[in-house]
Amino acid sequence: MTRYPVAVLALAAALVLAVAGCSSSTSHPAAGHTSAVSAPNPTAASRANANAASTPRPAHHHRCDAALWQHVYHPDRLHVIHSCMTVRGRVDAVRQEPDGDLHILLATRPALVNSANVTDQHGDLVLEEICQGPVTQTDAIDACQGVPHNLTMPSAGDRVRVTGSYVLDADHGWMEIHPVTKLTVTGHVAAAPAPAPAPSSAAPPPAPAGCHPTTSSGNCYEPGEFCPEADAGMTGIAQDGERITCVLESGRYHWHPVS
Repeated sequence: MTRYPVAVLALAAALVLAVAGCSSSTSHPAAGHTSAVSAPNPTAASRANANAASTPRPAHHHRCDAALWQHVYHPDRLHVIHSCMTVRGRVDAVRQEPDGDLHILLATRPALVNSANVTDQHGDLVLEEICQGPVTQTDAIDACQGVPHNLTMPSAGDRVRVTGSYVLDADHGWMEIHPVTKLTVTGHVAAAPAPAPAPSSAAPPPAPAGCHPTTSSGNCYEPGEFCPEADAGMTGIAQDGERITCVLESGRYHWHPVS
């Protein structure tokens, strides 16, 4: 049997313990220590994915429905500036067009309109909710087939948020949101109160029955009032029923009581 010096055996034992210690610390980090590189936890990842899938996410309000372009008749007349954008403003007017579109005038930021909007659309941005009404324009009938009537129809004075394509209508020269994907009413601006009617001059009270003659405004004559020369010598009845006559006195005709 080979005999090793004690020092050699002690050194070998120390090396074995050192290797074992390194192996143990690599596999199980000490409490409170975070490994620089951590492997993914399949169970935790699956649970996180399941939670994310079950949590509803709000739809992005800038998302536009590109399928609506299939229902725009003569789409080449619309030059797209922004394929999808959201604008806000106040509705000034709403009208139904023969092509089935709801034509809405929106008072909004001046940067969104051009000179044609100013001269032809009262300075408003045009919104087109396509195919939302009856279609009588021949070249729009086929294009409007299958379009749901599901857009909000605002009223004048409504404050709204609108999402759709921002375009130049080359046929008319003005700027539009066309087609509108979504319109949401966010408030309402009350119409200004109608001005009070101008005061009219009150009609004179009707003359009592039986008095005659009467003034040009329909009133009865009273004793002592002037009478027209044409009534000279005429006898009449005053408001209180007294008999009066038109006589010349001091160069003027007056009504005097009949004695």
